[in-house]
Amino acid sequence: MSRFAFHEVSPALFNAQFALATALGQNPTIAPVLRDLIESRVSQINQCAYCVRMHSKSFAEHGGDPMKLAMLPVWRSADGFDAAERCALDWAECLTRSEPQVRISQSYRALLDHFEEAQISELTCIIATMNSWNKLGIAQHEFA
Repeated sequence: MSRFAFHEVSPALFNAQFALATALGQNPTIAPVLRDLIESRVSQINQCAYCVRMHSKSFAEHGGDPMKLAMLPVWRSADGFDAAERCALDWAECLTRSEPQVRISQSYRALLDHFEEAQISELTCIIATMNSWNKLGIAQHEFA
């Protein structure tokens, strides 16, 4: 059930938001399955049911391991996540939860072992964009 339709009420704003999301999919340096994993985790933290559903489906379509998706809420204590995924998930959680700068710096330093600067920039934009979509989704949808 929708409270309002962002894309209809504010088409210019929606188009700008959509353009950013589209740009992230053009020549990505982050694999689609990792992007889906990050977007799913950010959506879980933000409790956006609409986005969790959408990115869980996309994760499966990109060949993601269903067990990995099931274990995503407890990834820190679960097998099956490689070191790069763990660093990316930690970065996503730090930024989504607005952790203290010292914690964000620690997470960033760990990323440097697995990602180039351009990839970190892309990851950061994926996380920021997903947080924005989550807030818009939560505002619009009473139930997903």
